[in-house]
Amino acid sequence: MPTSLDKKFWSRLFLAAALFNYAIGFPVLLASRWSYDVTYMSDVTRDPMALRLWADFGFAVLLIGFGYQIIARDVTQNRGIVLLGIVAKLFDVVNLTTLYAWDIARPLVLVPAAIDGAFAVAFVRFWLLSGPPTKLRGHGPAPDGHRA
Repeated sequence: MPTSLDKKFWSRLFLAAALFNYAIGFPVLLASRWSYDVTYMSDVTRDPMALRLWADFGFAVLLIGFGYQIIARDVTQNRGIVLLGIVAKLFDVVNLTTLYAWDIARPLVLVPAAIDGAFAVAFVRFWLLSGPPTKLRGHGPAPDGHRA
């Protein structure tokens, strides 16, 4: 992992994150029952509301993936999406690991949890390397040292 803001590396990393989210999100959204059965133990409910919420989760995964694709186009912009991505990836790691530990989800969920963990570490690294967010217009000192 680079120690500076190598735009090409980070662009590729965010594109990989987007593609990973698409690979997970599309099956969850479009093949909800199949992906639910692959993910959860057989004694977990298969009621219509659970399947609908599962499909909604798939849409959220796709939406966040789209955010990563936006970042990949220009890694110097849209830092807020990176922060959202860190939170989303860490949530996934904790949630999927907990579901497995509670014997609700199959061991397969640990694969995306590990991948999301690696992306979370990379995103934090990017966040630290890319510096502080740009100041909002009208906040902070003007070029002459006075408030803008």
